[in-house]
Amino acid sequence: MDAKDIILKGALEMFMRYGIKSITMDDISRSLGVSKKTIYQYFIDKEALIGSCVEDNVKMHRELLETISIEAKDALDEMIRLTDYIKTHVCNINPSLMYDLKKYHPKAWTIFENFKVDFLEKCMVDTIKRGIASGHYRENINTKIIARLRIETVQLGFNPELFPFSEFEIGKVQLEFFEHFMYGICTLKGHKLLNKYKQIHEED
Repeated sequence: MDAKDIILKGALEMFMRYGIKSITMDDISRSLGVSKKTIYQYFIDKEALIGSCVEDNVKMHRELLETISIEAKDALDEMIRLTDYIKTHVCNINPSLMYDLKKYHPKAWTIFENFKVDFLEKCMVDTIKRGIASGHYRENINTKIIARLRIETVQLGFNPELFPFSEFEIGKVQLEFFEHFMYGICTLKGHKLLNKYKQIHEED
């Protein structure tokens, strides 16, 4: 791993743990044991560093989601794996990160928004169509609307105005959203398979 990758990895870990606004270039320098001069050789300022962190993070998530889609046994298994992925890779980040990104770093936020529209929505549409084809999801679903609903609901769970972090656990909020969503789109056949998967997870 070269110096640039070390800086990117370390900065991203700090942003995810503490949020973006509270972390300075001095903090990153001290934490990584790298001079600010070295950091500025690769990133002209904090904004550039944040943009590169988001690009790297988006690439990682894209690869993980593509693997989930390939390995899933069916549409419900894929949706459950996606939710497990959210709990593992998203729910543990500092709740203020998304807020900081959107409010203070519009260029980096645009990278995330483009990923959401260009990749996540297509991914969700494909898995919903897969479920319709197998008879697990209702046939009369508008796939684009429902896909966008699911994606935006995940993001909604990080809104501190609706779900104050002192009162709600992000993981529990996301689980409630998931169950509400799934039982709304499943057919009777889908309900039976979903309950079967839930029992397996509970036993594990």
